[in-house]
Amino acid sequence: MFVFIIFFITINSIHSSIRTIDDCQLLIIGGTTSALGALLSASKILNTPTCLLEPTDWIGGQLTAELLSAPDFAYHIIKDKDTNFTLNVGSIDRQLNNQNPLFVKMLNILGNTGHCWVSPKCSIPELFHSQVILSLVNNTRIFYNTVIKHITKDSSNRRIIQIDAIQRSKRQTSSEHCRFLSEELPDWYSKEDSLWFTKNELSFRNISFVIEGSSWGEVLVLSNASYIQGLMEEFDGDTSGIGNSTCGQSFTFDFLEQLRETPVDELPNPLPEPTGGANYSFEHLTWERIWTYRRVNTSAPDSNIVAVNDLTIQNWSEGNDYRKEYFFLSPSDTQHQRDTNQWQGGVNLDAIENAERLAYGYHYWYRKNAPTQWTNRTVLIRSISAAGTCHGLAKMPYLRESRRSIGFENFLMNITTISGYARNLHGYIFDDRLCIGAYNVDIHSMVQCTYPSYMHESYSILPYYIPLRAMTNRDIDNLIVIGKTMAQTFLVNSATRLHPVEFSIGQAAGVVGTYAVQNNLQNITEILREEHLKRVQSIVKEFTPTSWTINGTRYPDD
Repeated sequence: MFVFIIFFITINSIHSSIRTIDDCQLLIIGGTTSALGALLSASKILNTPTCLLEPTDWIGGQLTAELLSAPDFAYHIIKDKDTNFTLNVGSIDRQLNNQNPLFVKMLNILGNTGHCWVSPKCSIPELFHSQVILSLVNNTRIFYNTVIKHITKDSSNRRIIQIDAIQRSKRQTSSEHCRFLSEELPDWYSKEDSLWFTKNELSFRNISFVIEGSSWGEVLVLSNASYIQGLMEEFDGDTSGIGNSTCGQSFTFDFLEQLRETPVDELPNPLPEPTGGANYSFEHLTWERIWTYRRVNTSAPDSNIVAVNDLTIQNWSEGNDYRKEYFFLSPSDTQHQRDTNQWQGGVNLDAIENAERLAYGYHYWYRKNAPTQWTNRTVLIRSISAAGTCHGLAKMPYLRESRRSIGFENFLMNITTISGYARNLHGYIFDDRLCIGAYNVDIHSMVQCTYPSYMHESYSILPYYIPLRAMTNRDIDNLIVIGKTMAQTFLVNSATRLHPVEFSIGQAAGVVGTYAVQNNLQNITEILREEHLKRVQSIVKEFTPTSWTINGTRYPDD
């Protein structure tokens, strides 16, 4: 014990020097699917020094670190009751000329190796990272294993001029303890070296524009920008913030399972089988149907057949969806964490730990409830080379929402802009539209929350458009918000949060950021001026569609 204490004191007495980085004029925070899109479009436009900070060692968000490499595309059909006019939104979304070309190219590299039924392309997350994404980002500047700790603004309090971050390097250690995210996360944000990591403090300066592409909306909090979270809306579009801030969408820790040829006793797992308390369910489906739902590798010819050596992502609403506690702390607790220099992301560590335990419990339950021919033949894949972690759960939780910006002039993209009669064909055409998207409202509710009555209504979600104003914040001039952190309502987020939409939003934002830097703009809203907007929209079209093609006609045709 005495020797251990001396060693602990020794490593924690080493304070890293601060490394200043002043050549990242466009700084992307976070490595989500949307942030990846921004990095890839920005890197194609010359003369704009761009950097990205990724909290893990896998960039790609849902596609990689969240173990969800089975992208969701629109599937729904809407019909007008009075005329019976029908619009197949899913079919429109699947048209090649309505899809982001680079996203399609990325999916086609590996193809549909899993023959799953939730998506037209399901592939192994690790291979998607190593064989698809890494080949695209090899000439970009990414700071892996890096989290942000502090933000400094200028005298006007409207521009971010400095972002301080902590980058960790894994220490070779004899410890065999396998740490979960709930155990490890405080270490990520500590400046001090630990038994597991050595740390470097990074200070990013000479910043022109920042893209908020994180999973947790940390830039919004650390810059003291206006935001809402969860059910802080008494009506769709309410910016008062007087609603419930600790209720919203449930979150999930995904994991990989494999089907063995013969029954096998699993090796001891880091978490034991729980003694009870969770109500797991197949709902109306069978064990086999859930197995093939997000299957990522198989020798079977289609999604109706289960095969030996199948590899599947387990992501099931009545399985590993954690519904009891909200992922984010309340805004007041989050602010306290920030203002007392104890920043750790403003997230609920208890919720993360309990979600990890729920996911493990679901694995045990799912294995135990297999049909007779598959009894004791499924195993949790605990491999750094496969799941990316020693415990088998995803590196990062799959979040269905984040902190959401309040945009320029209190703008929030609301449900009326993406819904309507089927005969309308498409959503509201914003003058400042930058990309398109399609998906239905999809809410995974929490058990203890009461949802406003309007959130239980059925909405006819049309193919829709994403405007530049959704990428703004009313308080910070040089901040671009993307993906789940956009200026949007709870309902709109539930329809824009899917892989292809997030990627296209990011692609558009990468163009916006580089254009703003190259033209020495001071406020992102300057792009709303016609002379800038038309030029930006013409550049964005080189990366992702800004018009819908429906029944052979483009809307709008420009």
